[in-house]
Amino acid sequence: MRPLTFSDGKENRQQWLPGGDQSASAAFQEFVDQHRGDDNGSFRVEDEETALVLGFDTRTISRVDGSRTEYRLATNNGDYRSLVLNFARAGFGALDDRGPWLPDVASLTRAKLRFEFDGSVLRATHPRELCFRLEVLTRIDGREPVTVDGVTHYGFGNGAGDTVNAWFTDDGRGLVVTFDHNGELNFYEDGPAQAALYEGVPDDLLGLVRNVPETDTMLSALLPDGTELVVASGVFHFSGPCAMADGLVSWLQKSGLDTTDTGIDWLLESFLALRDFSPATVAETVAWWSIEAIEKGFAETSAPDTELTPFDQDTVDRFCKIWADSGYNDRGDVHYILFDGYTIEDAGDAYTELLGLIESLGLVRVDSPSTSPDGEVWVRTDPRIDAELEHWS
Repeated sequence: MRPLTFSDGKENRQQWLPGGDQSASAAFQEFVDQHRGDDNGSFRVEDEETALVLGFDTRTISRVDGSRTEYRLATNNGDYRSLVLNFARAGFGALDDRGPWLPDVASLTRAKLRFEFDGSVLRATHPRELCFRLEVLTRIDGREPVTVDGVTHYGFGNGAGDTVNAWFTDDGRGLVVTFDHNGELNFYEDGPAQAALYEGVPDDLLGLVRNVPETDTMLSALLPDGTELVVASGVFHFSGPCAMADGLVSWLQKSGLDTTDTGIDWLLESFLALRDFSPATVAETVAWWSIEAIEKGFAETSAPDTELTPFDQDTVDRFCKIWADSGYNDRGDVHYILFDGYTIEDAGDAYTELLGLIESLGLVRVDSPSTSPDGEVWVRTDPRIDAELEHWS
């Protein structure tokens, strides 16, 4: 252990020396408790060469070694405590595996945007329920979903130029595009800027919005190569867990905007947030449709099929055992996450067994987040499995 200095944004300072009655982490926590306030949320613990900076208000952490500064998000309060403890114990190097550490503020801002979106209503809505509600809203708007080559298009708007369009396969792989014509991201005549918003969308999903004929809910932007893209202010894809397109995240970061500037909150999430999704609650949510149109849209939409074929019990039990040993559900109960943080080598034979069980049960495996190791497996939740997991959790 070595001497440490604590400080804050109000020029308060305190030195801690090893060998006393109080640990460094406890002394630092006491220092924070004494000085933290509404206008004082940045605290620093440092030795002679390196420092750890905690941004309690911004939920960020940075580590400094001379001219080198790296950043990470604090996803919970435990992150602050554990990093202070490790820094006090063994310095800068002890934080190497406590990342991911990001190289600059721009990367940190993008990570923060993604983290905040992970707590959104759209991210927490299962594609099964999302597609049902999209169908209702499409029919309320006087249209019908159109299925071509196994992909169904849904689309609706408020009659004033603000729209939602979505394309989904039967297994929930899809793309949601919003257009808020009064928003900061309305640059529908700028083809290259529109293309930039779609960066990072998988090719098969990007193909769904290329050279699509314009409709009442879709405008097209002309690109320099002569192709067209559906105009968007928000781009969200379901190749794995729902995510903002990388290009959208970059644009929000550079412009100092957030996800509300895409229009997703009032154009779509206001409907997804309704626990009681009914004609009455939709009519209370927006004024741009008549109650007659709303009731007609609900009446024309079939409720999701709840009569599902039972699974083979032994196969289900084997899947549930792997979940109980190495898995959990994500925040919205949209996915089972199995072998979190594992490589294929770490998971061993159980990895191959799991893939076979997923196929046998007819479950939908989705792309894992790009930062996940190759053994991590994400699977869409299924009500039949959910019922069984109640006995395993």
